[in-house]
Amino acid sequence: MFVLEVLLPLILIVVAGFLSIKKRLFSQQFVAETSKFVLYVSLPAVIVSSLTSIELTQVIDLNFMLIYAIAGLVSMIASIVISRYMFKFNWTESYINGLGSGMPNSAFVGLPIVLSLYNGQYVEAFLMCVLVENLVFIPISLVLLEFAQGKSAGWKTQIMGVLERVSKNPIILAILFALMVNITGVTLPSFVADSVSIFATTSVALALFAIGGALGQSLQFEQYKRIAFVSSMKLVFFPLVALMLLSQLPVEGDMQYVLLIFAAAPMLSIYPILGGCYQQQRFCLNTLIVTTIASGFSLSVVISLTTS
Repeated sequence: MFVLEVLLPLILIVVAGFLSIKKRLFSQQFVAETSKFVLYVSLPAVIVSSLTSIELTQVIDLNFMLIYAIAGLVSMIASIVISRYMFKFNWTESYINGLGSGMPNSAFVGLPIVLSLYNGQYVEAFLMCVLVENLVFIPISLVLLEFAQGKSAGWKTQIMGVLERVSKNPIILAILFALMVNITGVTLPSFVADSVSIFATTSVALALFAIGGALGQSLQFEQYKRIAFVSSMKLVFFPLVALMLLSQLPVEGDMQYVLLIFAAAPMLSIYPILGGCYQQQRFCLNTLIVTTIASGFSLSVVISLTTS
């Protein structure tokens, strides 16, 4: 029941988006435009707001970040290899599977659970997760997906094409800008910081509402085996790898349990929005819904271990 209390508000927003499209309260273009707003405005604002406010030297626990990064990358790589060579998916589909298998929803699922479970403590764990996700998981996934778009070209042409597309990606640009501000110690003017913060607060509701709207346009579950595979990799394989790594790279106290909670969260809520850039929106939508619902059970298991 505890996990459901966190997930139900998210599910209700998705349902609201679904019903709004089914009842034709908005045009069919609304979902696409809202998704674009999230990708180009809300999500970059979240990244800038988060990364510029982190005191890097004060929140770093190297073992925590190494376990989180290694477990995520192992999950991604395993998913990509199995998808490509066992299930025979193309490279774009395999990389989309990898993104879903290794990129947790730390902000909208992991963090609320941790804050509720530990009475507002361990925000620094979330900040470390944000660093790993934005500096490792997302850039690697986007670069691989961009490579998959230019496979027919020569290597030099392909690399130049990838660099050009990545250099225009709003997520990458937001990460680079936020890091530059953080490292140089520049303080954003208060009116700029406040504007970014306001845009950042729109990301959760708009992303989930757009997901519901997209479901309302094309609710058709298919590729059941692929959905089950990615869900299992995210909810089971990722946290199991993290658990094994904890025996080799110790993390002190309850932080090890906090790490497992973040690792066991479902994939990022903008998974369908990113997937839509590569003609994979329907699969990503279906997988996100199934994985989020299933995470109610998997996270309950993890929480029972942390509180036993």
